[in-house]
Amino acid sequence: MMGINKVIRNRGMNDMPKNLTVEQKNILSSMKVGAAFAADVAHACITMYVWDDNPKFLYIYHQELPRTQFFGELPDKTGRELRGNEEPLVQRALQRGVPLSGKRELSLGLFVDLRVYPIQDSKGKCFAVVAFDTNEPEELFIMTAVEFLKNTGRQILSSNYYGRLLPGDGLMIVDKDKVIIAANRTARHLFKVQGLSNLVGRRTNSLQINWPLVGMVLKTGVAEGKEIDMQGLLLAMRVIPVTNRPDTAAAIVILQDITELKKKDTELLIKSVVIREIHHRVKNNLQTIASLLRLQARRAHTDETKLVLRDCINRVTSIAVVHEFLSQQDSGKIDVAVAAQGIYEAIIASMADPNLKLQTSFKADNVLLPSDKATSIALVLNELLQNSLDHAFAGRSSGRLDVEFYKIPGSYCLKICDDGNGLPPGFVLDEQTSLGLKIIKTMVEADLRGTFTIEALKQGTCAVVTIPSELEGSE
Repeated sequence: MMGINKVIRNRGMNDMPKNLTVEQKNILSSMKVGAAFAADVAHACITMYVWDDNPKFLYIYHQELPRTQFFGELPDKTGRELRGNEEPLVQRALQRGVPLSGKRELSLGLFVDLRVYPIQDSKGKCFAVVAFDTNEPEELFIMTAVEFLKNTGRQILSSNYYGRLLPGDGLMIVDKDKVIIAANRTARHLFKVQGLSNLVGRRTNSLQINWPLVGMVLKTGVAEGKEIDMQGLLLAMRVIPVTNRPDTAAAIVILQDITELKKKDTELLIKSVVIREIHHRVKNNLQTIASLLRLQARRAHTDETKLVLRDCINRVTSIAVVHEFLSQQDSGKIDVAVAAQGIYEAIIASMADPNLKLQTSFKADNVLLPSDKATSIALVLNELLQNSLDHAFAGRSSGRLDVEFYKIPGSYCLKICDDGNGLPPGFVLDEQTSLGLKIIKTMVEADLRGTFTIEALKQGTCAVVTIPSELEGSE
């Protein structure tokens, strides 16, 4: 028999045959939703055929390859048209409305079993067929897949239990009496390892198996799942009703070995807890250092020493804020907006002159950055705030300080503006020897690969740091 490689032309999915009724289109559309899962259950390539507008031609409505059987690199024939005499078995099944079986050369040198089943509308008219091509025909798996396609429908879109199968998954069919009537090699092997042979014919509610979930799904017609421990093996079990109605005729049971996966998840969880604890201890140590520096500042005899120690305290505190956030989450990334606000509030509270009537505002977009980049931004913000509070409002009784962190195309911007005394005459950023400004330039240019500018306003100063947004995905 010639295969479906004899394609005449591709009509496309938007050019379906016009002879189909609305009901027939809805049936096909519903079957298409479950075709991938059904192909995995049947271990077969599923192809849906309908008559073309020209009765000498067939139209391929949909095709789905299984993940549970290897078919090589076969092109998708969905939406194509071919002569009926090139698919005689499909053509006869459409004409007679009865199931047929035979052989097919699916591709050069690859012969497979072909099973064709009619699809009927509510009036009993056969308007389509679904064909199963398989290397290892398992009658019960194929028949179950046919019933699933005919009866399940679109509700599977809202359930996670209908996901694709993996080649190593255990697969069983259970009838309405909770008896296992079919099992693939993986399922039989899983139970043989546990000392339970002759799996087919056993009841799922027997003492050896004891799966009450299967009985519940058969009764309700609603898919369910759970994790089960089978003598040291941890298995993810899915139970799928063949029809989505109460007292369904059969259920599909899928077992996936997740023992190693769970071990890795546990290891990652332990690692995450340890990392968070390390960040918590680093934060505590930094706060201890800050406390020691405060004690030293109280004993300092000169204002210059006190200012140096105060700046050191604020820098240590800014880094501690970042580690505080890292100790409270699993990710290695920091929400810059949240960290920046914490630093902003701490600096304002510790440095603002109580006699200064200072109006402040803080606005920030939520941006997640790796912890090392967030630390650099925290230090830059700390230095800019200290610089403004040290110099902008000297000799003034009131002022305004605005902080913004926001996204622009391709970049992030950190902007700190004040209405203070402004820049000194002849100010050139690159010629400044201030430690704070040197820290800012180093952090921005070397660590953040950004730019730093200070602009003189009509009244006051505005410092702008621009950072490339590619940092968001960097490590």
